[in-house]
Amino acid sequence: MRIAFVCVVVFFLNACQSTQSSKLTDEARTLLTPNHPITPGHAKISLPSEGDIEKMREDFFNRPVENEELYRVFVTSDGYFRKQVAHFDTVTVKEDPVGDKLIADEFRKFDMINSLQEGQIRVELYPTTGKFYRIRQSKPSVMKETDRIMSDDTTRWQFQFQKDKVEPKDFRISYQVLLRKKITREQALKILQEQNKKGK
Repeated sequence: MRIAFVCVVVFFLNACQSTQSSKLTDEARTLLTPNHPITPGHAKISLPSEGDIEKMREDFFNRPVENEELYRVFVTSDGYFRKQVAHFDTVTVKEDPVGDKLIADEFRKFDMINSLQEGQIRVELYPTTGKFYRIRQSKPSVMKETDRIMSDDTTRWQFQFQKDKVEPKDFRISYQVLLRKKITREQALKILQEQNKKGK
């Protein structure tokens, strides 16, 4: 993970420029489509406004439900949102606002580009206990670090089943992670130096 992260830092170091505008341009809308290939242009576009982010989240949450899809998660470094999209009468997830915030905070170090990552995780549970049997990436995003964090995040979820019956036992969690260019060239250099120290 460290090598991939360092590559991202180096790739955008020279492209990182501060921007004052919060209006989402047509170019930004194109670059912020899910899993658009990451290019230096991602570091130069304006930050999406809070209204833009809310619309992106709602559009994602309101899409038609896919087969075996149970939850959707939308994350930025400022917030974590989860929505259940199926099996409302059989299962819920225990709320964990502290854990939600920790995951959102985890993405702060990647806020050096503007990019929308989307992926999907497949979860299998033991049929008698409801504990995790297997978690694996079924639709990866274009950034391995995003996928790793989101897969690890799933392991903290505590499922609560109705009538003592584990249902469903096999399902999918879809997610979008919005990264926003919020750090300067100097901050990017500092992150790179810290990553190098950890690797020694």
